[in-house]
Amino acid sequence: MTSLKISTTEEWLAVLPHQVGHHLAQCVAVMTVTSRALGPVARVDLPPEKYVRQMADGLLDGLLRVKPQAAMLVGYEDVPGESRSMLHAVHHGLQAAGVGIIDHVVVRDGRWWGWCCRPVDELDGLRPDHVDGHALVDDSCVPAAAAFIANGSAPLASRDAVGALVEEDPGLSAGVAEALSAISGSDPVPELWGRLLAPVGERGDAFQVTDQELARMLCSLATKPWRDALVAWMSPVMFPIEKVDEVSRRALDQAVPAGPAGSSDASKIVLRRLLGLARRVPDAFPQEAAAISTLAGCVAWGVGNGSTAADAVTRALRVVPEYLLATFLERMVAYQLRPRHTWPDVAA
Repeated sequence: MTSLKISTTEEWLAVLPHQVGHHLAQCVAVMTVTSRALGPVARVDLPPEKYVRQMADGLLDGLLRVKPQAAMLVGYEDVPGESRSMLHAVHHGLQAAGVGIIDHVVVRDGRWWGWCCRPVDELDGLRPDHVDGHALVDDSCVPAAAAFIANGSAPLASRDAVGALVEEDPGLSAGVAEALSAISGSDPVPELWGRLLAPVGERGDAFQVTDQELARMLCSLATKPWRDALVAWMSPVMFPIEKVDEVSRRALDQAVPAGPAGSSDASKIVLRRLLGLARRVPDAFPQEAAAISTLAGCVAWGVGNGSTAADAVTRALRVVPEYLLATFLERMVAYQLRPRHTWPDVAA
């Protein structure tokens, strides 16, 4: 995506659901900025009062690992004051670590209250002329958010809806289960993966595979060098291209003339296709379910989609607790370990 200018609180609030992939409620969210670029977004559900300190410390531990220079804090609540304790704890923790606070915002009933609504240098209280706060604007009216929409972004209704993206859909998985039961061998099938990796064509994103083709793709993931090569082609920030073995590289070079994903936007298209496949894979075939979930998780983490990465890891380790790549990815997500390479590095 091209660079975006975000300068007002209402612009930050309009962009935030597109950053996390869903509309927010009953949580605290923190958007980070480093070197004038958007960094990871962290969110945590509003905890009971007795767990606020523990949850705030956990959130801060992950946030401070990415060394943000500034942060935007937003508390989403249904009842006035619900998010106050958590917001204050995170705010003071970031300040103590030298992180600048862009704004400290509460969102409730379609309205927001930020710095501009409070007495100077106060986190509580409202100025008489700002008691009613400000109405949230339609994100399509905000240029920064409209750019996300133009690139296909459509935030889901809730965090639970995001979790469902990577889980088995029983209405779609029966045919794949039958195909997996009948298959043998684990050929790489680069021609099938090449279809998944192809750029969006003039007719839009029409990627599709049959149950039998998907079964063959899943079986190919049992070969570790091939699986890792696919990670590199889908998300070069997660697995450097130069570490791909020569046999896999030749196969993918031939199957994907456009080359590896060269941008975050291209990788997001791949992620959308992968998630469509993951929902068709039955948990009754744990190795295959763990492999496709972990693949999706790696790509999600590479584009900064922490929610989907965490959900993918959760599914993978639920069906195969010892799946090694998933355990590595779980640590990256838990400790906010960002990829060593960046998308500008890849494009250079």
